[in-house]
Amino acid sequence: MSDNFPIEPTAANHKSRSNNLRLVFAVLGTTLCLLTVGVLVYRDFLFGNATLLYKDSGSDSVNDYYPWFVHLSQYIRSEGLPSWSFYVGMGQDIFFFAGYLVLQPVCWLSKELIGPALVYQHILKVVITGLLFFRFLHLRRLNPLACVTGSLLVALSAYMCMGACWYPLADEVLGFSALLLAVEEALTKGRWIFLPLAVALIGFIDSFHLYLCALCLAHYVPARLFARYGWQPRLLARTCLLLAAAAALGVGLGAILTIPNLHTLLHSPRGSGSTSFFSFLRGFPVFGLAPKSHNVSAVLRLFSNDMMGTAENFRGWQNYLEAPLSYCGLLCLLLLPQAFVGASRREKIVYGVLCGAILLTTAFPWFRFLFWAFQGDYYRTLSLFSILGLITLSMIAFSRYIRGRLSLPLLGATGIVVVGVLYLPWTELQSVLDPQLKNYAVIFLAAYIVLLGAGRLARWPQVAALAIVALVGVELVLFDRITVSRRSTVSKQELKERVGYNDNTLDAIRDIKAEDSGGFYRITKIRPSGPGSYPSMNDAMVFGYYGTSSYSSFNNINYINFLTAVEAIPPRSEQDTRWSVGLMNDALLSLFAGERYVLAEDPLPFQRALQYEFVKQYEKDFLFRNARFLPLGLGFDRYVTQNEFASMTPAAKPWALLHAVIVPEKGDAERLGLRPANLLEIDEAARALSLPDIVATRRKNALELTWFSQTKIEGLVRLDQKSVLIVQTPFDTGWSALQDDKPAAVLKVDAGLLGVALDAGEHKVALRYKTPYLAFAGLVSLISAFILGLAAWRWGRLNLPDPLL
Repeated sequence: MSDNFPIEPTAANHKSRSNNLRLVFAVLGTTLCLLTVGVLVYRDFLFGNATLLYKDSGSDSVNDYYPWFVHLSQYIRSEGLPSWSFYVGMGQDIFFFAGYLVLQPVCWLSKELIGPALVYQHILKVVITGLLFFRFLHLRRLNPLACVTGSLLVALSAYMCMGACWYPLADEVLGFSALLLAVEEALTKGRWIFLPLAVALIGFIDSFHLYLCALCLAHYVPARLFARYGWQPRLLARTCLLLAAAAALGVGLGAILTIPNLHTLLHSPRGSGSTSFFSFLRGFPVFGLAPKSHNVSAVLRLFSNDMMGTAENFRGWQNYLEAPLSYCGLLCLLLLPQAFVGASRREKIVYGVLCGAILLTTAFPWFRFLFWAFQGDYYRTLSLFSILGLITLSMIAFSRYIRGRLSLPLLGATGIVVVGVLYLPWTELQSVLDPQLKNYAVIFLAAYIVLLGAGRLARWPQVAALAIVALVGVELVLFDRITVSRRSTVSKQELKERVGYNDNTLDAIRDIKAEDSGGFYRITKIRPSGPGSYPSMNDAMVFGYYGTSSYSSFNNINYINFLTAVEAIPPRSEQDTRWSVGLMNDALLSLFAGERYVLAEDPLPFQRALQYEFVKQYEKDFLFRNARFLPLGLGFDRYVTQNEFASMTPAAKPWALLHAVIVPEKGDAERLGLRPANLLEIDEAARALSLPDIVATRRKNALELTWFSQTKIEGLVRLDQKSVLIVQTPFDTGWSALQDDKPAAVLKVDAGLLGVALDAGEHKVALRYKTPYLAFAGLVSLISAFILGLAAWRWGRLNLPDPLL
């Protein structure tokens, strides 16, 4: 055929273009639906005065996430890549939060824009999640209306709405929706390339989510293959191994974030097991039943996330966050049994196992503990997996309904059971049930039953399906608005007024830095500024000063060990390892840590203390200067062993820290050339309160800073004897030290602080910090990216046979 004449498209090409065009219109329609419902749900935040910063039981948004967003925003502008930060507690590597730079893009904005931008970030996640799940259902060959409905139910489920407050929950929905889509792309189209990308994305949440990702893949992939091909061990094993290899590439691809994150997680009280619940949860009877309050919560939260109250008014099991987050639309409760109607024998087995797993982990807590590796008693991601399964099965049934298949007797029986649950005569149930939401739920359930039945009897299922999709949107708007809007939030106006994180502390910190801009010093701020119902421990990150308190699920283990050793927090208290007050309750410990200023609402204790000088009053707060200030880096040539220190009274321990370095064993001190401290002298100093003399001695052998940044410290020190220079920040393996440009030993001393072994004489000392394993992790990611590109070029698709009929 001559090149001058075009080749006529074949019928297959016409069909392919037509299908692609329909898909484009379906995607645009789904996007419009998601935006419409999302805007109606979050209209108070988009057009009103509210922000996605909550003051109620969801105050983690202002006490935890918001300070981190602000701090990361300021850190990347001043320091670059997240690394060590003295603004977190007494200092900590913050690279483990680098995933926020990808998943929480508000971190790239300036402080004043972060609060108002949170809703736009969340709406973006809602739309992306909905589109991912739409494509997943589309690949499952469901009717487009069922795909649209499923995307709405996932993207606006209770779990996603709670992610408007506890932001990583929204990241989980997005990540696991992407994972399901990637697996389906591999199994139906042979395109495995998306699986490594989805796994890497989930790893950006944190390294523990790779374990959850593995659980999801280990259950979904074999079940999907069995339902599609039947029992073919060789095909199943081969496909699972290929997809496991692809997932492993994803782990390697995200290693640059997940390996340092894992290091930090393992070096926290929760990761190290020092406050683990493992023994307690492992000892629970395997088939021991959950309490009645739990069972009532598990049932009622299927009908609405707020059926038992909202936020601090929640009257169910545990609390608003930890209880089952299982609401994903009332339609699912009616359609779930219909998934078994018309299903093949293999499909019924898979569906039954899924439903059985949900019931098993709900009825018997031991299996829920097992899911979390016996590390916690909560639902969270387990609820998400249940939601994804329930919505998928329900939309399979909805798709069959649109094609004309529905069991009316089963629908009637299901409706009676589901509605009847709300009228059970349990005292516990009726005492916590919201009567208004109960009535709404019954009305919606009745409307769904009528529409489903009428569409089936009139043989107009598509018309009925359109009405059902619209009704689902109305239900989500009504129920979700309670979850996200009927709560106490920080207003946009408050972000501009002199309240909360904009209060008079801004003036105090500005004045302090203007008058005292050199060196390193800490500020003790007694009154928290955070607007949440719980006190904020992260003010230092927002206002930009160095303190000692920290609220984080993964505080540095050595920071916590030091606080425990000096009895600033009680031992083995899981709550205090997260809500750490630092040293603010002890003036001597604060002095040791480098406190130079105190900002307090009650001035009397500081007016009575000789070491404090009044500076200025800022509305309700009074600023004091610590005249006995000790700098960063204190030299000690005497030692006390850790056992001796532990046997001291709480009152004597701060004095011991001011007299000597605390070493693990006597032999460690002898190798360093240190002399034993006189314990009687320490006791006498404590009784005599000879603080001026002790401070003068400490200043004589202190580090004179010539350079200070978050990851680089330099200075001069003069020592009469071999000594240990204690830098009042937690020990971390990322620290290295130089004495006169030669390597010096870095030690863990004072039960968790950073120490440097130095010789006698005058020396130039330099400390550097590098995030542990970051270079290795970057190399792993680079190699994985190369292998991924090579494999995609060489083996672009999986060769799977057509499904067995």
